[in-house]
Amino acid sequence: MNHKRKNSKRRAAFVFIAPAMFFLFVFSVIPMMYSFGISFLSYNMSMAEDTIHFTGFDNYIGVLTNKQFLDSALWTFNFTISAVALNVILGMALALLLTSGYSKRISKVCKTIFTMPMMIAPIVTATIWKLIFSPIYGVLNGILVTFGFERVNWMAETIPARIALVIVEVWATTPLCMLIFIAALQTVPDDLLEAATIDGGTFPQKFTKVILPLIRNFIALVVTMRFMDAIRMFDIVYNLTNGGPGTATETLASTIYKMAFRYYNVGEGSAGAFIFFILIMLFSLLFVKILGTNESTGREEA
Repeated sequence: MNHKRKNSKRRAAFVFIAPAMFFLFVFSVIPMMYSFGISFLSYNMSMAEDTIHFTGFDNYIGVLTNKQFLDSALWTFNFTISAVALNVILGMALALLLTSGYSKRISKVCKTIFTMPMMIAPIVTATIWKLIFSPIYGVLNGILVTFGFERVNWMAETIPARIALVIVEVWATTPLCMLIFIAALQTVPDDLLEAATIDGGTFPQKFTKVILPLIRNFIALVVTMRFMDAIRMFDIVYNLTNGGPGTATETLASTIYKMAFRYYNVGEGSAGAFIFFILIMLFSLLFVKILGTNESTGREEA
């Protein structure tokens, strides 16, 4: 009887999982394998079909020796590190502010206001900030002129354009970090903080000696999530700068997109996509290992 029940439960589990597995296989696994096969072909959509032929690893070698791809990889990592660092710093600062005794009365209103950016679609976000960064009618340049500074042509100069992208990314994603840190701070026992206060500990001392060690796993989680998200950034770049000026703000995602769909070199674009996938996978494994190390260390100390 028990054997029949176990078989029945297994069949029921398979029935419920089967549709999801089917769609995952059809819309993810098959296209990925097809794209992997294309990455070994000389496949250009602007040329006749009879020109398609097997080239081995030529596409991968071409991508890895492509100066534009390497430059976009360097800028992507710089952008990601800058954005994630600011996410952690600002998210933690806002979380500390909203959980302090001075702002608990208005914390609900502030949380609502601060979380509004994460509710806006990336395309809308890019459009709003494009107006803000407008060289003539933009609000930001208006503020700069009011305080006696010169106007900045944000989208036409390399450094300002890169700074603009970091600003937009941080503005849109910091609220999520803030919410995670607020939840993390609520796990810190009040008696530990009270004991530190009685011992004469200042706020910086309590933060570094008590709070940070207890919430380091949350910090690792935020860093991992944001790194994996920021390194794939495409939509804001595409809508705000379109990779300009020139190719100064091209990320890996936008470079691969243009390689495949603007220049129609699908074979090389597929190779670039799989190189990008390997990079993301390696960093994911690295962060998972770091996170696991933090968790095991925390359990040993406990």
